[in-house]
Amino acid sequence: MREPMRSDDMQENWASGEDFSRYAQTDLDRWRQAIGQHVHPDNARWGVGCVESVSWGSCCEHVPAYIQIKIRYRGDLTVVFSSDTWHEHHVQISVSPEIQTVIRTCLDSALSSEDQAECLSKHAITLRERHDQALLDRVARRAKRLDAS
Repeated sequence: MREPMRSDDMQENWASGEDFSRYAQTDLDRWRQAIGQHVHPDNARWGVGCVESVSWGSCCEHVPAYIQIKIRYRGDLTVVFSSDTWHEHHVQISVSPEIQTVIRTCLDSALSSEDQAECLSKHAITLRERHDQALLDRVARRAKRLDAS
């Protein structure tokens, strides 16, 4: 988990909670880009939080599964939000320069909704390919260690 914010963290790139939700939509891979990022809740008493995990699940068996975002705030307050309402509770999220560029590019108001969807879809494919390659690399390293022993 990332450490609480320090003064030098103010150099981070930020996106509005609403823009990040529009970027991530219902795509688990895009929501996972929030893991480890700082968030500013609309309730200042909670303090700046850090996204600990993003998962697909449900709070109980009679509620359909949904994307869950787990955030830890100061004082060990942990809250799980639905991706559908996350932006209603968070005004900003820190993002990587790459994600900030994708948000600016794909959510450009000059693009049609179809072009925005295509842009986000291409980005999601890139994220999945990176994730898959990282898994393959991890498997190869484990196999190499087993062969060496």
